[in-house]
Amino acid sequence: MRLSFKATNSVAAAAALVAVMAPGSLSAAGFGIYEQSAKASGLAGAWVARADDAAANWYNPAALVWLEGGEFQIGTNIINVGDSELTSSDPNFGLFQPTTFEQESNLATPSHIYYRRKVNNNMAFGVGVTTPFGLVTEWGDRPVTFSAAKSELATFIINPNLAFRLTQSWSIAVGLDYLIADLKNFSREVPIDLDMNPLNGPEVVGFSNLSGDGDEFGWNLALHHKRGNFSFGINYRSDITAEIDGDVEFSNFGPLAGIFQSSPGTADLNLPQSLAVGLAWQGNTWGVELDVVQVDWSVFDVLRVDIENNVPGFVDDIALVEDWDDSKSFRLGVWRKLGQHGELRFGLNLEEGAVPEDTLRPSIPDADRTAPSIGYGFNGNKWNVDVYAQTFIFDEITSVGNEEGVIIAEYDSGVTLLGITLGRKF
Repeated sequence: MRLSFKATNSVAAAAALVAVMAPGSLSAAGFGIYEQSAKASGLAGAWVARADDAAANWYNPAALVWLEGGEFQIGTNIINVGDSELTSSDPNFGLFQPTTFEQESNLATPSHIYYRRKVNNNMAFGVGVTTPFGLVTEWGDRPVTFSAAKSELATFIINPNLAFRLTQSWSIAVGLDYLIADLKNFSREVPIDLDMNPLNGPEVVGFSNLSGDGDEFGWNLALHHKRGNFSFGINYRSDITAEIDGDVEFSNFGPLAGIFQSSPGTADLNLPQSLAVGLAWQGNTWGVELDVVQVDWSVFDVLRVDIENNVPGFVDDIALVEDWDDSKSFRLGVWRKLGQHGELRFGLNLEEGAVPEDTLRPSIPDADRTAPSIGYGFNGNKWNVDVYAQTFIFDEITSVGNEEGVIIAEYDSGVTLLGITLGRKF
């Protein structure tokens, strides 16, 4: 008896299911979601220096102290996930001529809520509920499902902030990040060759899935400067490592069901620190901002999963190599006032992928990308509404590694985003 298609070591049958726990991205590099405001997203996220409404809680909370009164915002994104395909002739997965596989289509709706209030001339308070990390990837055809079937992760960060005026032009803010992570599905099919003859293919194809949840705390620090037509901002967020407590479930193993029994399991979800720096100029009718954002995805180097009920040689713990790279993005936003209440926005984001070619898996269709955006905002006396559209055009990339779950394949991916944010000033 042996595990077929690259699953040849003692941990592969059970723990290789976590190859899908290297989560696939929705928009930003890795599995980040930088789009936490329709106004900012219409400018391709170039908003660290401007940050002039309640969404400053996410992009630069130090700017909250310059804003008068109070405000409440709520918004969502609609992300079309699934416009990706891979072409492979990897013999390790039983492919001997180029074959193209299409990712299943899914819609994701990461959302955001913000509140801000000026306490006095020198202090402001704000809180945000954001969804800055997440994924939905699904493949329906074998042998891709031997690497990854469905991967679904949702995260929420509750982020209270205090902003303080230091001088007439400088402000600072500090905040607390409380992360809640929900791993809904991390599944794959597990092929097993019972007669030891690889030419016959697997006689048993089981199904494995890891799900669970966890939470942890982080922190953030921001700085803002404004003078005349210019503004400058820095926003830092700490890394967070959340321990996920959940279950590893096995099914459809037929005569091997007694070996592959479901078990409690834990895994560490390493989320990166980030640093965003922005410079903006704003005139009477138009403005421009340039931001540079670095996300230290190198923290995602090894994915460790501890399975409580081990069966030596079949169901063992795993340390899955990821070796992700730090990622930079360069974001340019330009806006033009339209009358007293309207504003038209354009943006361009050039972003590096975080996943190297030798650990690129079907659950992570990541690569360098170009993302133009367009947006519009109406800012009334009490109510405001912002909308945007953005498309992510990924460079073609070929996976070349021999790590667990890696199919040698050429990936061609794309993602489309739409979003809206509604606000009420008081």
